[in-house]
Amino acid sequence: MLESILQELTLHGPMADKELYLIAYRDFENKEVDQGTWIKALTLHEGDKEKARWTYVRMRVEQLERDPQILKSVAASDYSGGIMMWISVILLVFVSVLGMAFNFNTFQFHPEYLQYFIDAPSLIIIVFPAVLFGVAATSWKAFARSWTLPLGSLKKVSLQDARSTSRCLQVLGNTALLMGIFGTLIGVILILQTLDDLSALAPASAIASITLFYGTLFKLLAYVADQRVRNLYLGVSEPSEE
Repeated sequence: MLESILQELTLHGPMADKELYLIAYRDFENKEVDQGTWIKALTLHEGDKEKARWTYVRMRVEQLERDPQILKSVAASDYSGGIMMWISVILLVFVSVLGMAFNFNTFQFHPEYLQYFIDAPSLIIIVFPAVLFGVAATSWKAFARSWTLPLGSLKKVSLQDARSTSRCLQVLGNTALLMGIFGTLIGVILILQTLDDLSALAPASAIASITLFYGTLFKLLAYVADQRVRNLYLGVSEPSEE
C-alpha cells in the first residue's frame, strides 16, 4: 500500500525524498497523527478518510520540508558510528569475559568461572521491570526504536521520536540500576535472616551482588545508547532529562 502512495503522490516539483513519505505515513502506524493536518485533510475531502489519508501524507511531507526543526538528518559519515557501537559492545563482552575467567597470575583461561556470573532470577529482576517501566514512560514504539536509532539506521528521524527514544533509554538504564540495588538489598536481607554458617557468607554475598552487576551492565549500555541518540539526532544542545 505504501508503494502505491509513493507512486501516486507528487509535490509541486521534483519528487520529495522517499524517507519523508515513510515518516509521514508512519504517523498512522504509530498513532501519532497531527490532528490539525488531519482535520484539514478531512475537510478537503468532505470526510472521506481514504482520500484524506493520502492528502495528509502529502501535507505532512510539505510541512517536514518547510520546517527543519521537525526532522534531524544524519550525515552519511555518521553511519560509521553504528559500526563502532557494535564493535564497542563486542569489545565490552570480550573484556568482561576476560576479567571473569582469565587468571592473570597463571595466565590461564578458566571458562568454568563464568558460571559464577550467571543467575536467571537476578536477570529477570532486572530485565522485566526495566522494559515495563520504559514502555510505561514512553511507548512500545519508542522501545523498538531504542534498538535501531543508536545504530544510526534511519537517515531522518523526527525530533519527537528521537526525544521519546532517548527518554526510553534513560528510564531503561535508571530502572535497571535501581532494580540492581533493590535486588541486592533483598539478597542481603535474606542472607542476614537465614544464614547460620559464617563459612557460607562469602558465596551467599556473591550471589546477592550479581543483581547489582547486571543492573550496572544494563545501565552502561543504555547510557551509551542514549548518548548516541542525543549526539546523532538531537545535537549537543539538547538538555539531559536526568
